Amino acid sequence: MWTRRVRHGIGAVLSAIIVASAGCAPAPLTVEGNQAAASKEAVADDSLVQYSLITALAAGDYADGVSLRDMLADGDFGIGTFDQLEGELILLEGKVFQALADGTVKEPDPNRSTPFAAVTYFQEDGRMDDLSVATLQHLDELLDDRLPRRNSPYAVRIDAMFDQLTLRSVPAQSEPFPPLVEVVKTQAVWEKKSVRGTMIGFRCPTWVGTLNVPGYHWHFLSDDRKSGGHVLGCQFQKATLTYDECESLLIRIPESKRFDAFNAAEIKKTDIDVIERQRAEEGKK
Repeated sequence: MWTRRVRHGIGAVLSAIIVASAGCAPAPLTVEGNQAAASKEAVADDSLVQYSLITALAAGDYADGVSLRDMLADGDFGIGTFDQLEGELILLEGKVFQALADGTVKEPDPNRSTPFAAVTYFQEDGRMDDLSVATLQHLDELLDDRLPRRNSPYAVRIDAMFDQLTLRSVPAQSEPFPPLVEVVKTQAVWEKKSVRGTMIGFRCPTWVGTLNVPGYHWHFLSDDRKSGGHVLGCQFQKATLTYDECESLLIRIPESKRFDAFNAAEIKKTDIDVIERQRAEEGKK
């Protein structure tokens, strides 16, 4: 069971509204036609919609979550994970993909759920052409310099032939679930070279604290839909980057006993950095 929460705009107060959810028969995980139009109207404006908190995920809340179908009602672009932490979630152009720990990508079972995800309806507000970067850190610094607003969340899409990518994913976890900072110590990491595809990411300002990942969080999906994962490193030239400035942050809060029991104070910002803001240069042994 999930409650839906009203937008948390910059400087606004978070308050609750409850929206009933409806079951539906299995069908492809896409958003099309009237469904997409109705969903955009329901979200109200250019919102970054977040399911649960990154601190809850870090604490080991990997079970259940929101259904993938309900997630698709809030966006056509996004990132996250799957129940039991089984792989990286990639939402691109209204379609969901699952990047597994063996480096392969598949379309997930429509009946699955996500314990943590961030999605939006991507509407281009600006672009940067012929973009070249040498490292992921270089990309972060370049965007910090060029994005219009320092304290607004952004959805960012990069389409390129990537000279190099360092990617990661994790296998499904079993109960009792270990904290995420322990899981990533055994993550699967691999490299791809000369692969065409898309980086999907969000930049959250520092004021999000530990609600989400401050700074940049990137996933990747190849054009042939055969490889993907969480991005630890990248290098590319002459890329096309488009961005969508999100006007508000909407958090959908789970009502599960597991979520209610976790203690956010036990999760440190340094843990979030280790979990979601690793860089290949820092992670090599």
